Amino acid sequence: MARYATPSPAAPAVVQPTNMAALPNAVITNATVLSTPGAEPPPAPAVALIEPPSTPSTIVSEPPVPAALAELTIGSLVKEVEFGTTISVDTINQLQAKFYPDNNQLPPQFAVDRFKLRFKSRNELGHWVSIRAEMFVPKVDAPAEFPLFVYGAGTTGINNLCAPLDEDTHGRNWGQYQVHLLSYAAQGFITILPHWQGYDDPTRKHNYFIAGLEASTMLDATRAVYELFNKNLLTNVLARPAQAVFYGGYSQGGHGAFAALDAASYAPELPIKGVVGHATAPDVEAILRERPPLAPYIVYAYLNYYGGDVINPEAVFLPNWLPTFYADASTKCVDEAYSYYPADPKLLYRPEFFEALYTGQLAATVPAFKEALEINYVGDSPDTSVPVVLFHGEADTIVTPETHDRFVTRLCNLGKNVSYKLYPEVNHFQTRQASFIDSVTWMRNILNGQLPESQCSAFFNSKFE
Repeated sequence: MARYATPSPAAPAVVQPTNMAALPNAVITNATVLSTPGAEPPPAPAVALIEPPSTPSTIVSEPPVPAALAELTIGSLVKEVEFGTTISVDTINQLQAKFYPDNNQLPPQFAVDRFKLRFKSRNELGHWVSIRAEMFVPKVDAPAEFPLFVYGAGTTGINNLCAPLDEDTHGRNWGQYQVHLLSYAAQGFITILPHWQGYDDPTRKHNYFIAGLEASTMLDATRAVYELFNKNLLTNVLARPAQAVFYGGYSQGGHGAFAALDAASYAPELPIKGVVGHATAPDVEAILRERPPLAPYIVYAYLNYYGGDVINPEAVFLPNWLPTFYADASTKCVDEAYSYYPADPKLLYRPEFFEALYTGQLAATVPAFKEALEINYVGDSPDTSVPVVLFHGEADTIVTPETHDRFVTRLCNLGKNVSYKLYPEVNHFQTRQASFIDSVTWMRNILNGQLPESQCSAFFNSKFE
């Protein structure tokens, strides 16, 4: 089977060189609206359950390849943009003090302008869908260029009400992604966090861990940022994106960042300089083994994306989880899922699925599902010119160091330039906080022309001799 499909490459676009509760939620002012107000349907107030497809596909197959972006005129990706507020250096310091440990903070170099926007990307059927994002731009008094850091959020749930940009609205703590990206913007990066496809769409749920959709979302978010500046759609903003793009992400977001690199031919004009992974979850099958409470999201998403002949809940879960499976998997956000589903896989999985999963026999018992999991294992881009860095915690039990090591091996065997760092006593949820200074330093070194020396030889010597 071929890799997951992404929209076919387009002709290069014109790219000119160039706790969250504390964050001010000012009334939106100075808004630039590029679409008719109310044109986008609001999120459904009630949860619409998605039952198994009535006509499931018989094999795991690639979705239809959408038409190229060349059919559209430049300026068509951005639907709307609103200026939110300017966040002062003092406020950034206060937010960083709550998010980062004392030894891993950097004094802000800039105040930051916060923007809310919607852009368009292709879904698996080739249809344009609207995606919400937030962008953070260093505030300057004279024209200046800054690198772009496009970031993917980790798991928050697959329901619209679990959308990562809305954690403050719902009074939840799913990752404080705005504070995280605000920190990078204060160091001189234009940052953007797009929602994954399915959020803000009342007709569907988020198609969790589907690499092709993550890739097109990340790449089109990048194009949308350049479009915003190339068409001068931001009022009184003197910062501009340089010809330098970094992709990054946390956990599932790291999966999306590497998916973007794997599918970079979809947007060949983008100047990708590096990929930053924070507690990256590259292998979906490993998530099933190492974090069973996330399995219902995976099964639900793959059932609805690939079809009932690929996987169904009855083949995976014990009978007591089945009567409310669709309601539970489609509505519970990640904090609820961790407390609702057992960490012990024997209390969640059917014995035969458990045995196959933990003995490497999925291909014999659920071959189509195994194939789908393999399709979505990221990191197989043949491009060796883009360096990557992986930051991971030795105490990570969600993506274990063993899974991380296999991923490093995968990347090294492809000849990639790989940097990595394991932090003692750091768990999955602490990796972004522990690696902030290291992440900024790694990107700045590349921008200064210092290509990192690949650590693959040292890794192989230490791990496999």
